[in-house]
Amino acid sequence: MSTKLNLSSESVEILSTPDRFPVTISSALRNSGWLGGQFVKYVENENNVSEFTVDKSKGVYSSGFLLFGGENYSDPRTSTYRNFTSYQNMIGLPTAVGGSNVVTMISGGARCLFLNYETISLNGQGQRAGGVAQFTLNEPLKISENGLLCNDPDNLLLLATGGQQTLTVGFCCKTPTSEDLRLGVDLKY
Repeated sequence: MSTKLNLSSESVEILSTPDRFPVTISSALRNSGWLGGQFVKYVENENNVSEFTVDKSKGVYSSGFLLFGGENYSDPRTSTYRNFTSYQNMIGLPTAVGGSNVVTMISGGARCLFLNYETISLNGQGQRAGGVAQFTLNEPLKISENGLLCNDPDNLLLLATGGQQTLTVGFCCKTPTSEDLRLGVDLKY
């Protein structure tokens, strides 16, 4: 299958049917914003209405990733006008940030193409300053300390995340090129 013919500006492209679940964005994630392809973890519900609340994964736990990014209409890099937050601003009035923010979480069993992933490798101190990330077909893909796909060595990810184990979520099925920056993953969790 040629993916070059199907280039898209979407943050995540789904190539096979995944498990999808509605989740509520935590107030912390509403305030900071999120990218399409942001891996998240379940957190305690903040009220009696917002069930299945998620926050940004730090690479230790994850329940899936968010299909669409949060909107910031003042920044054209993060504004797609296609997300599932009812076209509600992440910015604006001091108390009016994004309403209920029920969004779609993908939880596994899919082949996807991501535009948002770690492009800089970790260095020996566990910081994102190790040079350009190079991906290889069939290698395991993990979740970084920023909640994005990465392929850093386990020992460096443990430094960066502060966790006791790394979290592999799938395998690389397409490497980014200068013509097509998308990273392909077969989700296996």
